[in-house]
Amino acid sequence: MDFRTTVSPIKGIEGSISFDKPVILIGSCFTDNIGNLLCQHGFDALVNPCGTLYNPASIASSLLDILYERTYTPDDIFEHQGMWHSFSHHSRFNAATPHECLSKINNAIASTANKLRQASVLTITFGTAYVFRHKETNQIVANCHKLHPNTFTREMLSATQIHGLWKKIIRELLARNPNLRIIFTVSPIRHLADGQHGNTISKSTLLMATDKLIADFPENATYFPAYEIMMDDLRDYRFYADDMVHPSDVAINYIYDIFAKSAMNPHTIQKSRENLRRYKQQLHIPLSEKFRL
Repeated sequence: MDFRTTVSPIKGIEGSISFDKPVILIGSCFTDNIGNLLCQHGFDALVNPCGTLYNPASIASSLLDILYERTYTPDDIFEHQGMWHSFSHHSRFNAATPHECLSKINNAIASTANKLRQASVLTITFGTAYVFRHKETNQIVANCHKLHPNTFTREMLSATQIHGLWKKIIRELLARNPNLRIIFTVSPIRHLADGQHGNTISKSTLLMATDKLIADFPENATYFPAYEIMMDDLRDYRFYADDMVHPSDVAINYIYDIFAKSAMNPHTIQKSRENLRRYKQQLHIPLSEKFRL
């Protein structure tokens, strides 16, 4: 008797990821986990070029900036506690001067726009349907940058809102790169600020929205079940990190393996494993300079 329910590699996208074309990954911190493994396996992977983004609205806004190669100006950033910030970007873009902040943002947009035109795969990972809206500007923010909580209101996007927004985004993407394969995932990392039930409602909303999008674009959009692998296949706290929320390294590698078997052909997988071995060898500190690689 089999005492667990396993999730098999998905069909229909084998060979989408290769060493020939870039892969872009945007979304929650789970994106960083999978993206960093792709880099370690030797792929041309661009991971969260605008920083970690959790909600579908902020991810969509980031992609629109990239598609239209938007140039940010001093009016688009603000100063707080001696640093300059953007509500659309992660804190890694914070800087001591407006010039430095804008330079980091605009350089990231320009380089990502070029990659997006060439990319074979765009992976989008939604983390939560909850958003923070800046009261003064009515903007849904990607990062609150430690401003006072009263500066924002909090709400949850509906599946209909997410679906409508992303339907337009996908059309824009495919107009510029018709052969692009878009792989949607929902992060298996639980957001427990609203308790377990609130997290379940949020994840369900994301799943409903992505399901509708896959139905609308069956030739170009696919769902990869990272959430289901963590919840149903790896159904044990031994597969979690110490915080009991984030997946452990074992779980991340397990999910990556299913992702690779779904999106790569056997030759690419074999070559990527050889690349990973070389990557790990380069990290090895030799006992003597004589044995340095």
